[in-house]
Amino acid sequence: MNDESGQKPHDGILGVAFEPDAALALEMADLAGRYVERGRKHQAALDFSDASIETADGVGLQMYEALAREASGAELEERRSALASELGAYFGETFIKNHGGQWGWVAATGNRLFGLHTAAGLSAFPLGRARKRLQGAQNDSLAVLYAFLLRWPETQKRRRSFGA
Repeated sequence: MNDESGQKPHDGILGVAFEPDAALALEMADLAGRYVERGRKHQAALDFSDASIETADGVGLQMYEALAREASGAELEERRSALASELGAYFGETFIKNHGGQWGWVAATGNRLFGLHTAAGLSAFPLGRARKRLQGAQNDSLAVLYAFLLRWPETQKRRRSFGA
């Protein structure tokens, strides 16, 4: 099946279909902006640069822990979930601004998952990765995922063509 442009839908790294979602992309941009505001309140300079991902990751961990002193129960979980979504959106928006890509739906076994599809053809799930990172999964660092996406051969070719 072709999309509106007459092209076949993009495939992700696993050869699965990707469907862009412009409405949710706008929501991700809004969430990323909220994360920048949170960072500003904690004296963190979040400027959508590649280097800011490390800062975003670290300040996210600090804010996540601080929430436990401000709330509990369902309110705590709701606030932590919002923080994780904002951090994941910041990650994705930063990557898209600097290296291309789009938000949308990746086909998965019997369902669809919302994620980032890079211009190099990789699919990543920064909202889920942010949630895991904030919950203490040290191996799920957002900076590590970002570095992986940057090292991908197609991403490197695109960076060189943009003069990066």
